[in-house]
Amino acid sequence: MSMIFFCILLIVYLFIKWRERNIKAIETEKLKVQQLSAREYKSKLELEQITNYFSALLIHKNSVDDVLWDVAKNLIGKLGFVDCMIYLWNDDKTKMIQKAGFGPKGSIKNIKEQPFDVVAGQGVVGYVMQTKEAVLIPDTSKDNRYRADEMTRLSEITVPVIYNNELIGVIDSEHYEKDFFTQQHLQILSTIATLIADKIKSIEAEQSLQQSHIEMYSMNEQLSKAKLETLRSQMNPHFIFNCLNSIDNLIQMDEKEKATLYLSKFAKLIRSILENSAHNEVPCWKDIETLNLYLQLEQLRCDKKFSYELVIADEILNGDYKVPPLIIQPFVENAIHHGLLNKKDGNKKLIIQVSIINNRIHYLIEDNGVGRAKANAYKRLNKPAHQSLGMQITTDRINLYNQNKNGSVIITDLVNEMQEPGGTKVEIDLINPS
Repeated sequence: MSMIFFCILLIVYLFIKWRERNIKAIETEKLKVQQLSAREYKSKLELEQITNYFSALLIHKNSVDDVLWDVAKNLIGKLGFVDCMIYLWNDDKTKMIQKAGFGPKGSIKNIKEQPFDVVAGQGVVGYVMQTKEAVLIPDTSKDNRYRADEMTRLSEITVPVIYNNELIGVIDSEHYEKDFFTQQHLQILSTIATLIADKIKSIEAEQSLQQSHIEMYSMNEQLSKAKLETLRSQMNPHFIFNCLNSIDNLIQMDEKEKATLYLSKFAKLIRSILENSAHNEVPCWKDIETLNLYLQLEQLRCDKKFSYELVIADEILNGDYKVPPLIIQPFVENAIHHGLLNKKDGNKKLIIQVSIINNRIHYLIEDNGVGRAKANAYKRLNKPAHQSLGMQITTDRINLYNQNKNGSVIITDLVNEMQEPGGTKVEIDLINPS
């Protein structure tokens, strides 16, 4: 009977012990779940705080350096790290250089005094540059990729800074304790790297937009200035005085019909110049009409001492090509006054051709005058009170119109049968005709 009682007591005791162990196991599991939940909550909270940090405190940072130093000092410093370095590409993307840090090299001065550049494949940072994958090393003494900077540390974590699969930089952190870094640290640094990449690209896009605006405003200013200077160069008092003086001479000589014709053409030219100067571009055929008026006036004023031929391609006359107003007039004026009118003997002829070559408007201005060398000699000898800057201004306008590429102004000195200077040829190309 006592034996049975003892067995019952033993069973009860074993049951109680089993129950206690079971309760402890359940409590332990509950505690683990709670701790896991707490860690997950903490991780979520930290990631949320990091995101808020970028969206609130860094929103007004307008330079990449400001962003990196702010992150290194104020964000990385809160993670309990003893050392962190942020790398970016150098200008030609041949290596990564240290741009901002926390810890022993936490100032621009320290980074400059102890430069530590990395090429692809060199050390842990170089490995991440090659693979674009994050690395967590519990014990650097067992990893042959480890490369010490200013001192040796025992654990390392390195994450790439990537935007649209483009490697922008690397965040590298080390600690003097083994097994210091965790997967949570990896997640946090990866989040920071992503936000840094977004912020850098945002700043670069803004700077690029600002630079485009500056270049656009600068080009518009130059175009406006060139346009004004061109108007001044064509409407200069010297030209107007000569025309009015010629009209007056015709009236004094009682050549009323010639005077009326001259005055009519002069009025048309002035009106056309004023109308066209109000626009950045005018139809090519209309600009040629204005040029033809100018040529007729010069021919009348010079008593037809020279002849001219104006050859215009049908696609120019019938097309919708646009050009800056008075774009070749200064070259034509130069050919007449310095090339042809300085010529003493023989015929004096000016040829102007306008065509489309390789989808560009091509001008050819050719005279059989004295050539540039003699023309310049006459200029120095006569020392004119007015010296036109029209050719240089027009060359600048052409360069601006062609956005400083693909266009050209080519001036060629011609020779006659005797291999003597025999005139000048000017070729001009305007890109992207409308």
